[in-house]
Order: sequence, then structure tokens, then C-alpha cells
Amino acid sequence: MKRIFAGAFTFLFGVSAFALSLTGSWEARVDVLPALELGHISFTIGVTNRELTICTTSVFEGDEGFTEERFGITGQLGLFSLAGEALIAPGVVVLKSTPYTATGDPVAPPLSPPEVEWKILGPIYRSSYLRLGAAFLGADFSLKIEHFLEHVLEFSFGDFGQSWSTDCPSNSRYLIASRDREIDVPRVVISYYADAAKTALIRREAVEGPFEVLPDLSDYTPAARTYLQNIAAARATELGAAAFEVPPPTTSELVFKLWVPYYMRYTFTTCAPPFRAEAVFDDVGTGIQFVEATLSLEGISPCCGIGIGAELSFTKCRGFEYLEIRLQDALRVCCGLDFDVTLRFTTTHNTISLEFEGLTWKPCVKIYAEPEFIDEYTIGGLNIYGFEICCDLGDRGYAKIVTAFDVFALEDILEEDIFRGDEFQYLEVGVCGEACCGQVYQFKGFIFFQESGSFMGITRVGAELTFSLFRGFTFGFSWDTSPLFSFTWTLSF
Repeated sequence: MKRIFAGAFTFLFGVSAFALSLTGSWEARVDVLPALELGHISFTIGVTNRELTICTTSVFEGDEGFTEERFGITGQLGLFSLAGEALIAPGVVVLKSTPYTATGDPVAPPLSPPEVEWKILGPIYRSSYLRLGAAFLGADFSLKIEHFLEHVLEFSFGDFGQSWSTDCPSNSRYLIASRDREIDVPRVVISYYADAAKTALIRREAVEGPFEVLPDLSDYTPAARTYLQNIAAARATELGAAAFEVPPPTTSELVFKLWVPYYMRYTFTTCAPPFRAEAVFDDVGTGIQFVEATLSLEGISPCCGIGIGAELSFTKCRGFEYLEIRLQDALRVCCGLDFDVTLRFTTTHNTISLEFEGLTWKPCVKIYAEPEFIDEYTIGGLNIYGFEICCDLGDRGYAKIVTAFDVFALEDILEEDIFRGDEFQYLEVGVCGEACCGQVYQFKGFIFFQESGSFMGITRVGAELTFSLFRGFTFGFSWDTSPLFSFTWTLSF
């Protein structure tokens, strides 16, 4: 009898250890204005036990329809943590596309796809990764293996130089394996002037690309140049500008792109705070080769809120790449100024970078600026691009106003696309509080302004709200007078 009870207990314990539970979520966004359509929807469903979770996610995007199917796994296998995912594209995948046609005319695109587009037909497997991690003697170790099919690799000018020439033998393997190649600029900043002599600047605006560059790097291709000229001419008329300037590409902006049919990357990481080490290897079908190694030091604060960080990099091509030393909030101890200093040493030169984007004199006033260098070592002035005033409204609310003197430069610093058209300022008010089931609600209202041409200069008024109706269900909406109205929900179980 005792054996019967012991066997039954063992059986029940084993079943409970492998007992599965169902999890999932349903996320959606419905756009009501300017047109009624299902903007985004994703379904996730998974099974989990005490150690592992296996799930699948289906993603649908507006007019594109079914765009992604993801299969994932996370959990613990004994001493090892495990994470992995595979991505399948059900339809056509566009790897690279420009905003202009083969002739560069933005008004009358041809019926056939432009010659400057890279795409593959689906359904097709796209990528996957597997990461294993473990903790031992106070250090974390991990290995991440990534695989990509029909992939675009991006390199800087320093990796390939002029017209795809390279002094690094290991880079030639990318050229050998590639299906196609291109040199382009991600975006172009066009300047508009009030006078034909181009001395009185009205505005600078960025046009998103990419824009293909000629093999000798002297200019954009005829199609890209035509498109940019057409865009600039039309915009100059709207602004009342007497002249405009489309700058030629510079080497610092260039991106060398290679379309390869197969790519694998192996990343080994060791972390024992404050130290971190990472080594990367890759393969394009020609064998595994070392790419780069990085040693980092982070999170050291000797005193007064000043932070210190350092990074040392080696690559297969150039050996020693750089040594970078960073000082966060470098002058806080004496001046209350909140900006960072970066010292970068390479084999050919040394640079000092001052990041003034977070320059703060008071808790609620922030100035967005950067120094103007006369030469590599001399600062000739300070370019102020805008400012932000932010005030707390109790513990759960805030109000802020952001003003841009140079819209493009401010957006570039914040890495956000904030303003539209002639907008240069916005006012934002936010509040949060307790909603149903122990969750919180979040509300944000905003008003955008331009200098003239509308009542009080107001161009857009809008609001965003998210709140929980019951446990596992969150509802929200976004609205503004552009016009735009959409609502979202997330159902989790």
C-alpha cells in the first residue's frame, strides 16, 4: 500500500511539474480618422510551465495585411537561461526602398516598381536567434546566435572607403557574397534662404531617404538629385524662399549597403559589474571570422553624482579601434550644469565631444544646444536650438512647453519627429492616477503652435488617454485636429 501511495505521489508531482497553462494577448489599434481602418493588430498565444514558455505572435499592419509570424521560447533549463525567436514573413518583403522613382519624379511614379528597390517574395523565413545565459562566481555569461536570410548589411565609409575599395582583407568576403550593393545617405537636410545670395537662412528641413550616391561619391544619382530638386523647389515656393541649397553628400553621412543571401552572427558576453566584455564573430557563408571585441566600464560614480564610463574596442580590420572615456554630468559639482564630456582616442586622432543637449540650470528648465568649433580644439560659440520648461503639478501631473529655434536641429538632438510644417512650439499637460484593479490611467493633452497664419498660431490640438477597464484589459485613444482619431486595446490573459 505504501508503494501505491508513493507511486501516486510521484506521478502527481511529475504531472504538476509539467502542467501547462495558457497565456496570450490581443493588441489592436483602429484608426477612425482620417479614414476608418484597422491600423495594427497582433495576437499572441503561448503555453507555459514552471520552466519554459513557448508562444507565437501574428502581426497585421493596416493595408499591408499579415506581415509577421513570430515563434518564441523563453525560460530556464537548469542553470541556463534560454531565449529564442524565429520570424517568418508571409508576404513580400521590401529590404530597401527609396521615396523616388527610377526617373526621380515625385509627382508621376511609374506603374512598375522603381529600379532603386530591393525586395523578396514571401512567404519566407527571415531570421532567428537563440540566447543561452548563465551566472557563475558573480559574473553573467551569455552566447547569442543569430541567423538572417536575405539580409542587408550596413557599413560606414571607413569600412570600404572610395568606390568599395578596402585595405581590410576580411571585408572582401562581404563583397564576394553579396547579391547587390549601394552607397546612400539616409536623409538630406535642405536649406532655404530669403535672398538669392543665400545669406539669410529661413529654415532647414530634413527629407527622408535613403538617397543613392554615385560610385565616385561626388553627388547623388540623377534620379535622387532630380527628386531632391523637385521637392526643394516646391517647398521653397510654400516658404516664400528666394533660393535653396541641396548639399552634396559627405563621407561622414555615407552608408555602404550590401544585400547578402545569408548571414550569421555570434555574440559572446561576460558581465561582472562594473566590467563588461563582448566579442562578435560572423559568417556570410565563407566561414566564421572574428569581427570585433569591446571592453566596457560603466556605473562608476566617485562623488557628487558625476559618472565615469570607458570603452575599449578592437576589430579584425584595424586592430585597436578606439578608447573612449565618458564623464556624465561633468560640471555638476561646481556649476550645476548637466552635460557630458567624451574623450575618444584612435590611432590617427583624438577628439573631445561635449553633449549639451541636457544642459540644465534649474530643475525645470532645459536648454538644447551644442558648441560651435572653430577647429578641433577651439570652441567659437554656442548654438542654442531650443529650450524646454517643465513643472510638476503635484505628484501625478506635469506641464511643459518646448520651443525650437531650429526645428531640425532640436529634433535631431531628441531623436524624435515632433513638429509638422511650420510648427515650432508645443504645450503638453499630463496626469496619471489610479484606475480599476490596481492599475493606472495616463492622460496627455497637447497644443502645437506656428508663428502666424492661424488663430493664436494654433495648428493642432490633441489628447491621448490609456486606462484599465478590468484586470488584463487596457483601453486607450489618440486624437488631434490634423485630423486623427484612433483607439487601442490590449487584452492579456
